Amino acid sequence: MIRALPALIAMLALAMPAGAVSLAPEDEIQPVGIVAALTQEVVEIRSNFTGADFLVYGAVTGLAEGDDIVVVVRGPQEDLRVMRKIRTLGIWINRAPIAFEDIYGYYAVASTRALSQFATFSSLRREGIGMEHIRLSAPAHEREETRFGVGGVVVTELGAEIVDYRRAVVRNRARDGLYVESPGGVEILDGGLFRADVRLPPVTPVGEYQLDIYLFRDGVPIASRRTSLEVRKAGFEQALYDFAHERAPLYGMIAVIIALIAGWGAAEIFRRR
Repeated sequence: MIRALPALIAMLALAMPAGAVSLAPEDEIQPVGIVAALTQEVVEIRSNFTGADFLVYGAVTGLAEGDDIVVVVRGPQEDLRVMRKIRTLGIWINRAPIAFEDIYGYYAVASTRALSQFATFSSLRREGIGMEHIRLSAPAHEREETRFGVGGVVVTELGAEIVDYRRAVVRNRARDGLYVESPGGVEILDGGLFRADVRLPPVTPVGEYQLDIYLFRDGVPIASRRTSLEVRKAGFEQALYDFAHERAPLYGMIAVIIALIAGWGAAEIFRRR
């Protein structure tokens, strides 16, 4: 499909519409900018939902040899409680709970090459790009200090332990396909066009998704563009979801009644046998 759009995308790229962020130096001969779009801006989840695939495509003006493109998809944020399993008297017990806030429910990174091959550590950390740079905040274990004359530096009392918790979060979500890193997942085509395929797993959370496209040069991002995607329930699932949230007490009573009827019916069936 993208090969049917090169002329249109090129025209849009040259037009430099509002929303394209240009961070190029003033002495750059050709302005740098990004135009991007999605093959679908809304993904509906129904009872037969098994995942979804969509395409991120666009064009870059001022693209130079050696430049790299990164596409980052960040899903809705949520709070997460993580515990460490400790073996006590031969029994595994969940201990040392840490409450993290505003953790991405979905996070995917696609790039033209491995991030370490073209981006500096500081730029990746600043933009939160890559599995090693996902921001994890546990306010109950954080405080502000003054270090090297700089005030307001946030430090954690967890110390090196935060690395283990970070790896646990990434590992568990990667297992469900919610955290994905794809070196080589962005393809640069002729004329500054690019494309990247994104996969949403069956357990994709609903909500608003942000997609950021970065153009890297000499280790740092010199331009970026943001667009969005909505994942929502549809059909009976949406009606049930709305009912459960808008009329929670009534929904709870109905759920209890259904459970009692199901339990009574199962007991009667087995009693007669």
